[in-house]
Amino acid sequence: GQCMKKIKKILSITLAMVLIFTATACSSKTEPAASADGKETQQEQPAGSETAQPAAPSGKTVALIMGSGSSGGTYFALGGAMASAMNKRLEGLSLDSQASGASVENINMMDIGEFDLGIAMNATADDAWNGRNAFADTGEIKSFRAIGVVYHEVYQIVANASTNAKSVTDLKGLKVAIGPTGSGTAGTSDLVFKAAGLDINKDIQPQQDGFGDAAVKMQDGHIDASCAVLNVPASSIVEMTTSTELSYVSVSDEEIAKIQAEAPYFEKMVIPAGTYSNTEDFQTITCQAVLYCRSDLDDDTVYNITKAFYESADEIAAAHPAGKDISLEGGLSGITTAVHPGAARYYEEKGITVDPGLLID
Repeated sequence: GQCMKKIKKILSITLAMVLIFTATACSSKTEPAASADGKETQQEQPAGSETAQPAAPSGKTVALIMGSGSSGGTYFALGGAMASAMNKRLEGLSLDSQASGASVENINMMDIGEFDLGIAMNATADDAWNGRNAFADTGEIKSFRAIGVVYHEVYQIVANASTNAKSVTDLKGLKVAIGPTGSGTAGTSDLVFKAAGLDINKDIQPQQDGFGDAAVKMQDGHIDASCAVLNVPASSIVEMTTSTELSYVSVSDEEIAKIQAEAPYFEKMVIPAGTYSNTEDFQTITCQAVLYCRSDLDDDTVYNITKAFYESADEIAAAHPAGKDISLEGGLSGITTAVHPGAARYYEEKGITVDPGLLID
């Protein structure tokens, strides 16, 4: 059974990889090195890469691939900012941030060894660990480890003002972008609409656009509302306000309570009036975007990556607003899956105790 599941997963990911690879190859790279080279460097390392770092002859760099998200989403821009800041502080290693289908795909790609690191929602990671929701078919995946929290992931629903939608139930019958297939946004949309008593496939007209496309379609009037898990303020929403009158949709206290009963890693968050074109506060749920890595990366490599991550915080924040959430104190907040021992070593050195329950290696 597990073997079949693995094969099924690899097949489903291969197509996605081909698409991403094409997209990445066309997107402008900060370094001229083609991503194919990065992949080859990666695959020449023996499984487990225990000696990945020392084995690199002086002057030769081990290229690690980090999965980000779709163009137009926070992960994509943030992944690029993280890689370029961290690379200045890494010796013998280089991070290559690549476009991907975000959380779910990043975990699957780390599982089959195609990505070494990946950004994902703590909620999605918890699903993978327990083999549920997007991972119900593949079963439990425990081949990844947490490094640290990157920023607060805030689920935001905006609608065209003409709909006058203020609550989730107001979206009934409308064309709603619920997030790209397999993304954390789509998984969260499932929870939110279910908590509001709506069947996402029958009660609304779900669209699976990436954030960039959804923003354009909102402005062109091709869809009525868009759901996205992004930082606050989200640039794609700010951009929509320049040409479109928006209505801001709140998730009610009752809906939040239902969501938390099923998914305790979500917290209530109030987005203050004036954050966008909203004249009053609206409320929603938030979880955490976390940097994860393959469990078989060696401790020294992950220690160095963790150190570079926190030491680059100011530079990442200067390049992308979501980076301002990076903090050692909040580094393990909301993490329910195992932490990499190399990362744990860095936390302990900085006087931060890692919950022993999260150290399973």
